[in-house]
Amino acid sequence: MVLLITGVAAQEVTYDIISTMGTIVDKKSGRALQVGDQVSFHTELVFSNPHDRAVLLSPSKSKFFLELPKTSESQEMTVASVQALTPVKPRPALITGTRGNSVLAMKGVSPESLREYFGTDTFTVIGPSLKLPVTKGDEGKFDLLFRYENGNLVEEYLSIDFTITQSNFKLQGNGISECYLLLKDGNQTTWVTLLSLFFVDKKQLFVEFNSYLKAMNQVKGNNNTVRKLLRQYCTDIYGMIDNSSLEATLNEYLK
Repeated sequence: MVLLITGVAAQEVTYDIISTMGTIVDKKSGRALQVGDQVSFHTELVFSNPHDRAVLLSPSKSKFFLELPKTSESQEMTVASVQALTPVKPRPALITGTRGNSVLAMKGVSPESLREYFGTDTFTVIGPSLKLPVTKGDEGKFDLLFRYENGNLVEEYLSIDFTITQSNFKLQGNGISECYLLLKDGNQTTWVTLLSLFFVDKKQLFVEFNSYLKAMNQVKGNNNTVRKLLRQYCTDIYGMIDNSSLEATLNEYLK
């Protein structure tokens, strides 16, 4: 990040805000950041809680998260924007290509197929719930157990029908940063993976799509170029998403 600052010392670089999660306030103006606003390197920001985050796009069209530094040992909630910028690591676009009916329905439910479906990083549900694409036989045989920390407590949610429902979790912000996924087969429980589990509202996602396409100088249209851009955006920002759910969301947005 130091190199980045040095390279732009002669001019003020601004970043387009593509999305906001939580409340991040410009300390000077007292105004919360909104989609469509811009921030510079030296904007003093006040975060309402450690889970607040925004997605920014640089002039070179690189994606950044705006969030409190994870390495900070203090609970300081006010930082300069340059300290809160984290580059978004691009993910292979085809990572969502296998996230559909094929993995769980064709291979059957197992720790291995679930790990392939969810991945080992971040899994995001679009909307309030998601029904996993499993066969009736596997649905009757297995259960999914989600285990996570909520403050000083360890919470558990047992899904007996392979549905992930937001209201069944005690969330901080819009997700859980460390969620243990286990597979139950009768009295036997098998560890599957550790992941970050998040939920994103569909209307919010449509707002992000609008602001992202505008920042990318792209006109909204149901074509391969736009679909590829939006798929890549979702993959980079939200990680693994069920492919059928993502395609249905894109179809609704682009209709």
